[in-house]
Amino acid sequence: MFEGITPVDKMNGYYVKREDLAYWSSLDYPSGSKVRQYMTMAHYSSSHMQGEDVFWPPCIVGCSANSAMAIYVAAAAKQLRTKGIVYTAARKVRTDGIKYAEEMGAEIVEVKPGYLSLIRARARARCLELGQVVKWSPQAAIEDTMCQCQNIPEGVKRIVIPTGSGLTAVGILAGLYKQGLKQLKVVIVATSSMADHKSIRKRAFAAYPCLSDETTIFIPPTSEYNSYEVAALPDGTPLDPFYAAKAFKCLQEGDLFWPPGLRPVRAMPKDCREAFKEWRGPQ
Repeated sequence: MFEGITPVDKMNGYYVKREDLAYWSSLDYPSGSKVRQYMTMAHYSSSHMQGEDVFWPPCIVGCSANSAMAIYVAAAAKQLRTKGIVYTAARKVRTDGIKYAEEMGAEIVEVKPGYLSLIRARARARCLELGQVVKWSPQAAIEDTMCQCQNIPEGVKRIVIPTGSGLTAVGILAGLYKQGLKQLKVVIVATSSMADHKSIRKRAFAAYPCLSDETTIFIPPTSEYNSYEVAALPDGTPLDPFYAAKAFKCLQEGDLFWPPGLRPVRAMPKDCREAFKEWRGPQ
């Protein structure tokens, strides 16, 4: 739906940066900044490949239980008419996100024991075996987020951002500094133990050493990543239950809420699917 700089909507006394609707296409696919970033990286990887018979490389990911990246990879592969390969922890019952990836035609590789380090190692080994794959670039993702800081409205008091790995938070911090908004506070709501305040600040300060420690408020995770919450914006748009919904309750008047993405309702847990069964997409 939105390409380029996503708009900012005002709702009930706060603002919403519509990163959740970036690259919206239909109810069957995810939307958000990661979709935009991953598709850009897929095009970049393809343009650097050799051979007349090669168009799109396979999409590879090492992921944890409910990681939205599995959803993004499977959806991107489907849209680009190539093969998605998803590495995940072996479980007795697959999560809704992994079931969605399988429905999209992705190859599901279950790793046991399901340690994230082992999953990533197996995925990296597969990448080396295949040779030509889409390469995820953390730096490119940070720079993409920095560009999205161009339209922060005047009067915003704080930016509230849910984060998993912390890349989006780093991009916002660096982007605000670049826009001359370095005193604007950023509330980083961790959705899992992967988000580490020190590493987020260290990475942001590496780009802009003049950033102040006082610009960030870090809220550590209050539950396991596998837990989720059901919430929606005032316009009815669902919030991703594993990410944005967990940060929604932290909003105050004058804040700018930054939901990074939205998985398809069909890839959400059962009670979320029931709650949002009437939603037909953004209007």
